[in-house]
Amino acid sequence: MKNSLARVAAALVCAAFAVSCTAPPEAPGSRAPGPKALSADPYEPLISRQNGLFYHPFLRAQPTSAQDQSFALRTLREGGARPKVALSAALTHEVREDALAVSGVWGRYWLIAFRDAGVRSALTGADADAVERLHRPGGWYTDPALGDEPSQRLSATWAALEVLAATGRLTGLPPERRRATAGWLGSQVKSTTGLEEAGAIARSLKLLGERVPDRLAALKAPTMRDFGSLTPEQRAQRLLDTYGYVLVAESAGVPVEVDRAAWQKALTDNTDNTDDTGNTGNTADTAGSEKADTASTGSADNAGGLEYDQLYYLARVLRSGGAGGGVLRPVVRRLEGNRLADGTVTDPSSYVGTGDASLFVQLLRELAGTPVRDARLARAVREAAASDDGPEDPAGRITRAALLRSAAGEPTPAEVRELCADGSVVPSTVTMANAVEWQRMALTCAQAGAETGVPKVTAWPVRTRPGIAAAAALVDGLTSRGTGKVPSWVDTASLRRAAIAPEAGTPLYERALAAHAYLRAGGKADAALLSALRGALTGLRGCPGLPDLYQVGAGDRGCDLKTTWAVRRLDGQLGGRLLHRTDGTPTSPEGGNQR
Repeated sequence: MKNSLARVAAALVCAAFAVSCTAPPEAPGSRAPGPKALSADPYEPLISRQNGLFYHPFLRAQPTSAQDQSFALRTLREGGARPKVALSAALTHEVREDALAVSGVWGRYWLIAFRDAGVRSALTGADADAVERLHRPGGWYTDPALGDEPSQRLSATWAALEVLAATGRLTGLPPERRRATAGWLGSQVKSTTGLEEAGAIARSLKLLGERVPDRLAALKAPTMRDFGSLTPEQRAQRLLDTYGYVLVAESAGVPVEVDRAAWQKALTDNTDNTDDTGNTGNTADTAGSEKADTASTGSADNAGGLEYDQLYYLARVLRSGGAGGGVLRPVVRRLEGNRLADGTVTDPSSYVGTGDASLFVQLLRELAGTPVRDARLARAVREAAASDDGPEDPAGRITRAALLRSAAGEPTPAEVRELCADGSVVPSTVTMANAVEWQRMALTCAQAGAETGVPKVTAWPVRTRPGIAAAAALVDGLTSRGTGKVPSWVDTASLRRAAIAPEAGTPLYERALAAHAYLRAGGKADAALLSALRGALTGLRGCPGLPDLYQVGAGDRGCDLKTTWAVRRLDGQLGGRLLHRTDGTPTSPEGGNQR
């Protein structure tokens, strides 16, 4: 699950009322308007909003963080849906670990949404016990992941009371503890300086059955008259302030008076000319494809572009302000489209592109005979190189050169030629332990236009799955780049066996590579081999939104670029007989995981 240090830090800072949990929404009108352009490039759905590189499609089969799923599930409920989640004990444990690794109190608050969606074991009485142990004699609760400032105590207290209410423990709290907490909350009213803190106090008092002080109940929603002139950061804060106001008004039992029209406009602003990837074509260099990080996920407005926490706050403001369910229909459509079969939620906007994935996209384009020149990709590669996160290891630098050579026609840098000739970078001696690494580095260097030396080879047994996989990688590397002959000790019968009847748990890539190596080593493409390989593809073609990619296999339903490249390359080696019959019709079924 997505759980980077940056996300952890952001979650805790937000919980302490310092700043928004996510990046702010873009300013309306900041993107060029116009109709969406149609694109024939099947890889555009894999362009990352984070950095413009292509991301690995198997990420689409992985749920996002427990925090973001909590916001998504809550937003679906605001939109009138009743989301259900069905998790095994192992996956429930994984969700809990993800949440509690961030915060012992707020993490349990995020688990409430899973409990409400049917995963009762996601939040239990044991969690209520753990939260109750965090109560302090002064009346507040503490969160070990937060500090001990008043705003952080308030944050932890609010989350703790929500957890106790969700587990049915709040009504059974000892009277003296309830009085202590209510008294401490009341003491914070005079020092409250913002609507976020006011909302937390009011909601906490409501949970305890206490009256919201008049000082808070009299608060008004922030104005929206100046919204158009605010910076993105200021707009994000305005949204949080308005959400805080909504909590105050609801808790105090007074009418919620927000500028519903303005907030509804905020939901539907940011119309642009991009599709669900934020791009208009792999060779175009237009305003619509200037930045992949302006993309949305299935919509050209904030309903499709906001991150999940802000989407929830906005939905909550609109619904509390009296907006009809139809207003949130695009939001519900987006979130439902991002749900997996078990009801958990993915977040395509969070996927980070990599040079590795981008290189395989270029290899697939090259294999298909489609254009590889891609100004947008080249720009993303250069920007990634200039960023603090740009890879500076030898493999990363060679991959960058390979991408710029294919996408922009740049010459091979002298530094990359030196790296590819360095035996410590591209192994000068190939063994069973490093054969796969050597094959991959040799492939990358070839794409970068740099030569690699002919390696020495240490023989190994070609009988087990690791030995066969290493031998297949060796044969592929030696024959694909013409750097040597197939060693006589490589057992082609074992390669054939791995292609036709591999060990249990063998992914499709290994099977396709074994078949490729077998043919490169002089094996025959007979009917038995073709039949077995076609059978191997059964049910492994296609994932949601990616109908032509192949899945990892061996129980992994995620689609994979490297696997797809291996299958299509093998089909080319077989003269098109793997994926198409002699009459030209496809032999590989579409698979059962498409929408």
